[in-house]
Amino acid sequence: MGTVMSYDIVYLADRPDCVDACAAWAYGRWGVQKTKSSLENARAYFAQCSQKDGLPMTLLAINRDTNLPIGMISLWPQDGQKWPDKTPWIAAVYTLYRYRGMRIATTLVERILQEAKRFDFDIVYLQAGSAAGMYRKLGFREIERRDASTAAAGHEILFCKDM
Repeated sequence: MGTVMSYDIVYLADRPDCVDACAAWAYGRWGVQKTKSSLENARAYFAQCSQKDGLPMTLLAINRDTNLPIGMISLWPQDGQKWPDKTPWIAAVYTLYRYRGMRIATTLVERILQEAKRFDFDIVYLQAGSAAGMYRKLGFREIERRDASTAAAGHEILFCKDM
């Protein structure tokens, strides 16, 4: 049995020192495949995500032992231009590689759903490829699938969840 790692979920607004980590994770995972993306743009957007009472918002998983970020999740008004009529979006769900498989992403999703309820949203959306199975287990339903050359899974799935 492995060691249990303890972490806290906090607002990025309370840890502005972590904006660069969020930007680096997001740009490295998704941005490098987009022609109009840059690390600077990612940094600027995550700086906007440093709020508690509006969108865009980001939450972090912070390792209690190191006080460093190990995961993130955001609630954005939009996630790209593919589905402009849909809002809000769960986006930028990321767990640092060595901490995957510890249910950190699941905990982050559950926590961001609480934030969506706090803002009185009745539905949330997200795009997923390789993590689709996790979202299905969390009660998200698939509403559309598109081929995507930049996605690791070769396709993107549009999911939604009623609140």
